[in-house]
Amino acid sequence: MTDHFFLEHQGMVLDFQQSEEAMNLLAVNTSRSRIERTPCAAYPPFVAGLAGQPWGFMPSTVAGYAALPQEMRLEYIAEEPGNLLMRYVHTASKLAVLVELHAIPSAAVIRQTTTAINEGNTPLTLTHLSSACLQGLASDGLRAWDDPSKLRLHYCRQAWEGEGQWRQSGIEELGLYRTSVHPCGTAVHLSSIGSWSTASYLPMAVLEDLETGKVWNWQIEASSSWHMELGYRAAWSGNAGGLFMDVDAASERHTGWSKTLAPGERFTAAPAAWGCTSGGFTQAIEQLTRYRRMVLKPQPADTKEPPLMFNDYMNCLWGDPTAEKLLPLIDAAAAVGAEGFCIDAGWFAPRAGSWGNGLGDWRPSPDRFGELGLEGILRYIKNKGLIPGLWLEMEVCGEDAALAAKPDGWFLLNHGRRIGGGSRWFLNFTNPEVCAYLQGVIDRLVEMGVGYIKNDYNACIGPQVANVNSGGADGLLQHSRAFYNFIDKVRDRHPRLIIENCGSGAMRSDYAALAHFHLQSSSDQEIHTLYPSIIAGSLAAVLPEQLGVWAYPWPLLFPHKDNADILQSDTYRAQMADGEQTVFNMVSGLCGNMYLSGHIDCADAFNQALIREGTALYKSERPFITRSHPLWPSGMPRFMDADTWVSVGLTDDESRILLAVWRLASAASEFMLRLPHMSGRALRVRQLYPSQGFNAPTTWNSAEGTLTVKLASPNSARLYELLVN
Repeated sequence: MTDHFFLEHQGMVLDFQQSEEAMNLLAVNTSRSRIERTPCAAYPPFVAGLAGQPWGFMPSTVAGYAALPQEMRLEYIAEEPGNLLMRYVHTASKLAVLVELHAIPSAAVIRQTTTAINEGNTPLTLTHLSSACLQGLASDGLRAWDDPSKLRLHYCRQAWEGEGQWRQSGIEELGLYRTSVHPCGTAVHLSSIGSWSTASYLPMAVLEDLETGKVWNWQIEASSSWHMELGYRAAWSGNAGGLFMDVDAASERHTGWSKTLAPGERFTAAPAAWGCTSGGFTQAIEQLTRYRRMVLKPQPADTKEPPLMFNDYMNCLWGDPTAEKLLPLIDAAAAVGAEGFCIDAGWFAPRAGSWGNGLGDWRPSPDRFGELGLEGILRYIKNKGLIPGLWLEMEVCGEDAALAAKPDGWFLLNHGRRIGGGSRWFLNFTNPEVCAYLQGVIDRLVEMGVGYIKNDYNACIGPQVANVNSGGADGLLQHSRAFYNFIDKVRDRHPRLIIENCGSGAMRSDYAALAHFHLQSSSDQEIHTLYPSIIAGSLAAVLPEQLGVWAYPWPLLFPHKDNADILQSDTYRAQMADGEQTVFNMVSGLCGNMYLSGHIDCADAFNQALIREGTALYKSERPFITRSHPLWPSGMPRFMDADTWVSVGLTDDESRILLAVWRLASAASEFMLRLPHMSGRALRVRQLYPSQGFNAPTTWNSAEGTLTVKLASPNSARLYELLVN
């Protein structure tokens, strides 16, 4: 006999079909009662594969028709407040699978962990273990799942200096459509290979049902290769079927992963978070934002948010710090309200030659800092009331470093060779000697006064690592876990140390990483007018207070990096005289965790005053940013759309919104933003930044829920406060 078992949480309903030997997920929805054109088909909430066992008959769908999970029987189920634990066993192979569903307080999100255990006497080779597999998505309503007007998938493309590019498409456009009277063999696949886990796509997506006004969201927390699949699974007989979603970092077909488990050995898949709520994309991201803040965000020991740092790299020193360049910048950073100063790349390299090949020794340059030395520069920073910071790239070693002479066991290997090029060989953090060495480096830097480390990651490990655990794709996965375990130990040893995660910008910005780092760089983008679309999209993936956003007024662009005199030219100063570029930059920085840079030491008094006002406002709004979630009144922008406007809001409830508005190269001097959830309400709109002399009027239409903003010149921006009267 089959019964229904319901798990209800924050407006979300998980509908299971339960019998004495089965516990199968039927639907994830917002209601027990659903109008379904086609009865849902129930399956276990995971997918597993074993070598020698049939995959199922559809090669295009890893999860859709995998046979093994349906052969497993439910051994027990344990329910306790906030948790549901299910244990499945496969009698013939002696494989057991534990599925734990943890309901997140105050968020319509479930965090799932899935563990496979070899309980037999002979080795078993896993070829697939999902992080989660959901059934019965968008199963209700009058329209069929393949109706072109019913479903939209929101997914995010990523590129170096072009992160956060969200798109929405019908599922047919992406590859999921009905092909015949037989079970469907099409699916949508998104995946990433290697350790730059967010270089092509973000490991998250949102499925929106335009008919019923419901949304499903998910993210996978993996810094190795990962795969997501959205498909339709149906039985050969009868008409039962439904949409499923599978996410994993352990799939032989799509990421090359497999793992042989010895008797008694276990493997836990990368965690996944998923949920369902009413509304649209914004509401789905609100729930994920709550989850990330409650469960994943690491907190410094003093419980304060990370400081407002000045970093000398972007549009500034470009990896060429010297005493004569740093001292005026440090003075200027302190004068405009920064709370810390991070010396970026190059502090360890001699003045002549490239710093890139010397990574790994992390000894101060012998000729960059004069009589003061690096320690003197760090003391100078501290005496200015700023937290001293340094750039590292902990995970690599350059061929010119003394560290390069260490045995190959200190490095990641594939095909018998060190992975990477000569400028960056990857260190092996499963080797205790490597961890001890890097811990010693960090201990030494902290002793010198360093309170902030920017850890960069400028190269990508390929799909396999041969000399970690069982090797292959699993070697890559296990190595990423070993590195984050090392970071946790560093934080335990130095609890006041702030550690930033940078991966050539945001090429590794998943929450496997961000559960261990305080901050995440949003981009290496150096052109200020291209940044707003990156900020808008990245806020859907990273907590606002963890998202490092560059504000680089008075920039020295990379093509001019060897010609700093240009900053003092009459032409340059005339270009900056109206302050609009400075305002644009500061508005961008006010949308997340501000990273201040640029040659602010060269700025005139007018622009320095605008910078001071911006940093003061950021520090006063930081508590609000820390409890906010994003919204997008003009939708998600596209990177190359220059002839447009961009807006993004941060809100903690329905009574206050911080609203950033950028006019790019648009010829239109006014733009209408849509805030439908505010319709019929009286709003007081106030320009927060700049507070004087840059008036940009607005008009609120309560009946239509629209706000019209006027900006007189292209490539300008303002920050507003919207308050419900």
